[in-house]
Amino acid sequence: MATEEHPGEATSADAAVAPTPSPAETATETKRRKQLKLEIGHLTEKNIGQVKKLNTATFPVRYQDQFYTDLMKSLDYSRLGFYADILVSSICCRLEDRAAGGRALYIMTLSVLKPYQRRGLASQLIEWVVDKAQGKEGQADEVQEIYLHVQTSNAGAIAFYKQYDFEITDEIPNYYKNIEPPDCYVLRRELNGNQPSS
Repeated sequence: MATEEHPGEATSADAAVAPTPSPAETATETKRRKQLKLEIGHLTEKNIGQVKKLNTATFPVRYQDQFYTDLMKSLDYSRLGFYADILVSSICCRLEDRAAGGRALYIMTLSVLKPYQRRGLASQLIEWVVDKAQGKEGQADEVQEIYLHVQTSNAGAIAFYKQYDFEITDEIPNYYKNIEPPDCYVLRRELNGNQPSS
């Protein structure tokens, strides 16, 4: 289990779809708001400062500099989302070895600036990650699953990931520090013929 982001840091969907409206409100709002097409770009040393600002604006906690140093070592499955040449979203993932063999792709963060939320941007980034993990590169990297942590109170994020076949597989009490509730769910999606363990 990855817990490096755990000391007081939000991960993946904690701010990507927060605050959390009901699913009915989300569906209605999505229909009313114009869907936007992202230009997907690479994370580089030149734009890591923009990612820091994006995360500061979208997450309830501050990531330490070590997070960004480590992020620069995991570029293959991380991308930035631009709209009208402005960084408005990002997804940052890393590969991890699994005890059961193969590798897991851990979604560390998925963020979308508030004015751009519920316009299909997070969906485009998740679809990019899933497609890459299921494609030739993911198979060469032996990616067997994608997983992430979501705060237990973030119903919007949970509903969002379930649309992409993620399932709650575990609950970790006191995962987060300095945010309430501190508990998280682990959401997983099996890939490339991997079967969930019973």
